[in-house]
Amino acid sequence: MANERWTGAGVRPLVATALIGLTAGLMAVAFAASAEWLQRTFLFSGASRSLGVFAITAFGSMTGGALIAGWLMQRFAPDAAGSGIPQVKIAYQRRETDFSWRLIAVKFAGGVLSIGTGSSLGREGPTVHMGAALANKIGRWFHESPGGRLNAVCAGSAAGLAAAFNSPLAGVALVLEEIAGGRDQAKFAGRSLFAAALAVLIVYLMLGNHAALPLRANIPLEWRALWLSPVVALVAGLAGIAFQWSTLRLRGWMKRSPIPPALRPACGAAVGCAAAVAAFALTGRLGVFGLGEGDLLATLQNHLAWSVAGCLLAAKILATTFCYGAGGCGGIFAPLIFFGGMSGTLVFGLAQSAFGLDPDDQTMLSLIGMTACLCSVVRAPITSILIVTEMTQQLQALPALMVAAVIGAFLNHYILGENLYDSALRQDGIEFEE
Repeated sequence: MANERWTGAGVRPLVATALIGLTAGLMAVAFAASAEWLQRTFLFSGASRSLGVFAITAFGSMTGGALIAGWLMQRFAPDAAGSGIPQVKIAYQRRETDFSWRLIAVKFAGGVLSIGTGSSLGREGPTVHMGAALANKIGRWFHESPGGRLNAVCAGSAAGLAAAFNSPLAGVALVLEEIAGGRDQAKFAGRSLFAAALAVLIVYLMLGNHAALPLRANIPLEWRALWLSPVVALVAGLAGIAFQWSTLRLRGWMKRSPIPPALRPACGAAVGCAAAVAAFALTGRLGVFGLGEGDLLATLQNHLAWSVAGCLLAAKILATTFCYGAGGCGGIFAPLIFFGGMSGTLVFGLAQSAFGLDPDDQTMLSLIGMTACLCSVVRAPITSILIVTEMTQQLQALPALMVAAVIGAFLNHYILGENLYDSALRQDGIEFEE
């Protein structure tokens, strides 16, 4: 028995899990830094020039990056397209987790090229996908059993999301709610928690110990915002529903179209670029490009007018629909959070005079919108609540976020019937056990 503890379920998986967490954290930092450098160098540096010059620069950057990413995916790793979370889910459900090194390399390069050149996509899906793939490789190096490697994949997925958003608990919740479907949590929960904690520790050591969206501490949740939370959740949730519906329609059309798969991401990026440039011309804001973190933080800190938020919301939905629906290499969590934040600011502006709202209420309504929109598409309530809470460190918002998550989940259930990931898998003819 003592020998089994040392070679089976004891030290070897523990060391493997530590390596998974550290590797996922380093990979997430490198991925984020590479995309940010590319965006500053080839996209945002042109924002101070004339609108015409900037539009040409942005178009060349986005379509060029998406074109190279599309060629890489088509030539070397077709499974690298999209978020990566559906691929991890089906791999876990089918017990087929042998991800290739080419997938990891293409996911990293394609994600950097797509997000870094301005495509409206998120980096959390790719970090989950790469984290899961690296975890499987590490499990093999440590000669883990097939069941042990499945648990390692869960740990890598949790570490990937945790590092992308500085949110260790949300990483574990995503594995429980979405990837594993609420099953076998006793087998992977401990490893996932350990890996997620180490991944976030790496992020803290390299980038600093601060919230992903730093706000003033202890912003109060007043009754005004609490009463309006169902309205904001409804608006933000419907924004998410519109995105999912349109994305699936575009995705289905692209699959039937004569456009070669390698060119599809560039076609989506071209439309996304048009929406982003139009929004920039109208508002002077760059949030429709890439992650949009700067404008999201601006609205959370009360620096964005509600009319500007409305414009950015419409343009971001259009841009993300085409960038993601056309097969771009990136995720949807960051855009969904952006939709929700702008929805909260939009409702705040329309209701401010009637309800006597103050700037703190605007922040709270945006947090409520972020949770509702994320949950209305991913339909993972605990994950949605924890991501927003950990990204902003606003624990007092929890009651309103819980209401928002419930409304978002019900909207998805009654209007669409299933989340975007499951719908995309079914669209590809992939079924899995409920």
